Amino acid sequence: MPAILLMPFIAIFGTSFYQPILSIALGAVNVSLSYIVISKFFRNNKLSLWVSILYAFGTIQWYHAEVGSSWYVAHIVALFFLWLSLLELATKQRFFLIGFFIGAAYLARLPTILAAAFVFFYLHQKFFRYKDKTFVLNFRNLFLFFVGLAPAVLFNGVYNYFRFGTIFDVGYSLLPIFNEPWYRYGLFDVRYIPIHINELFTSLPVFSNQLPYIVPSIYIMALWFVTPAFLLVIRANFRTKLSIASLVALIVISLPGLAHGNNGSTQFGYRFALDFMPYLIILTTSGLQNHFKWWAKLLIVLSVLINLWGVIMISFFNIWTM
Repeated sequence: MPAILLMPFIAIFGTSFYQPILSIALGAVNVSLSYIVISKFFRNNKLSLWVSILYAFGTIQWYHAEVGSSWYVAHIVALFFLWLSLLELATKQRFFLIGFFIGAAYLARLPTILAAAFVFFYLHQKFFRYKDKTFVLNFRNLFLFFVGLAPAVLFNGVYNYFRFGTIFDVGYSLLPIFNEPWYRYGLFDVRYIPIHINELFTSLPVFSNQLPYIVPSIYIMALWFVTPAFLLVIRANFRTKLSIASLVALIVISLPGLAHGNNGSTQFGYRFALDFMPYLIILTTSGLQNHFKWWAKLLIVLSVLINLWGVIMISFFNIWTM
């Protein structure tokens, strides 16, 4: 999908077109979309403004959009379509478009197709219901959703067939990477999950008694360290349909990344978190909604300062460690 979006710019400006321009522009659009989506779900413009500032400058989207390399721009493009799917879901709920947007995100980042879990949990009454003690499917809505999703899945299958001779994504299996220590169990294995969960919560930057004292690790850093405001998730109201659907989507989408041998390689924080970032933002907003106090705002400000530190240290001073 990033390549498709880049084609008009390449046609106009040639192959010298600076790819991060697309990444930064879409990153900015993503922030605007997040504000609208949060406003629709939570009906609080002040809250939505604070959350959109957090998303723009207090999460790892900032660094990865600003760098805009091939891996990173794929995340930003996927986020663009995920936010569009949420906007459609929060407004007109046209199932074809919801499926289409998730399919477009899938063409940028394969795990995002699992965002369908959010749709089915949040709008479960539009797809499944009990009537007269009988389980009834709404085939019309299911059909529209999957028809919207189908073009992306079919396109990817045909594309893979011409690339690899199979409809499946086997590109990684063709790379000479399986002698690397992080692939000791193969490309995907459940034994990687506890390893990556531990990294996700315990990895920190390198501390030193010399300038600059704290150096970011581009291997991985804990989610709560890079964005302390995500700690507000523990205050989320998990009795609501929105929070439950967001939690389910977060867990389901995170599994391919957690089960993958490599944790994302060079990155600021944990870039695979971008695959489920909209749902993490929704949960954070839920936690913030009833605890919109000075300490919560302080967590947002601290998140912005940490991500500013990361961008300056890595992108401007080229100071980092593995």
